[in-house]
Amino acid sequence: MRILLFAAFPREFREAVRLIGRGTRIHGLPFRAHSVRLPAHTLTICETGMGVENAGRVFQHMLQAGTFDAAVSLGYCGALSHDASVGDLVWASKVRLIEGERSETLVLPDNGKLLETLSLSLPLRAGTFLTLKEWMKKRELRRFVDPGMTLPVCEMETFELARLSLRHNLTFFAVRAVSDASDVDLPFDPWRVCDSTGTYRPGRAFRLFLTRPRLLRHAMALRRDSSVASRSLAQAVSALLRVLQPGFP
Repeated sequence: MRILLFAAFPREFREAVRLIGRGTRIHGLPFRAHSVRLPAHTLTICETGMGVENAGRVFQHMLQAGTFDAAVSLGYCGALSHDASVGDLVWASKVRLIEGERSETLVLPDNGKLLETLSLSLPLRAGTFLTLKEWMKKRELRRFVDPGMTLPVCEMETFELARLSLRHNLTFFAVRAVSDASDVDLPFDPWRVCDSTGTYRPGRAFRLFLTRPRLLRHAMALRRDSSVASRSLAQAVSALLRVLQPGFP
């Protein structure tokens, strides 16, 4: 199968690449991408940068560059309920875009058989992804969490990847690992350490922490927890590639 895998930052897929095999850098693209050739798959890993628009831009470019059988949204997420802890894996059954006071929901095609098969080897649960058009604190975001919503988590890329996949009749999966528990919030807007393409810039982070040194402690804790999430994502990618064979499900 020809599979596109999208992640905002290298840390989100680095452990997965170490587990499944070294990739080859694809040159000539306006973003960073790697190809990993496996016995049953050709995996193209695209670094989208943070944000809905950047994820959509990268996906559109790849749709024009070739044909693919499936797309996967991979990365970190923030828990919005006490039912999820750092490192937990969440599989998207619904994706809701949050834009100001407006929201729009996509119900993804039923992949119950695939989820059931993956759950035999992974602690993977279905949930609702809330994709933020602009970053907001969790206390502000919780008004968009409906009563009874299944395992809600927040992130910033999946909605547009899902929308484009459905528009182009491309099989789509999304799996995220919790990098911050429900009672933990980022104390600064992550766009402050990224450029317009959503790419993390160490110089911007250095200037931010220089003026607000107390933030460094939070950043180090987030880095520690994201390492746990990265290991979970690697296991999820490895399991997904083992299960995804021609004709399944």
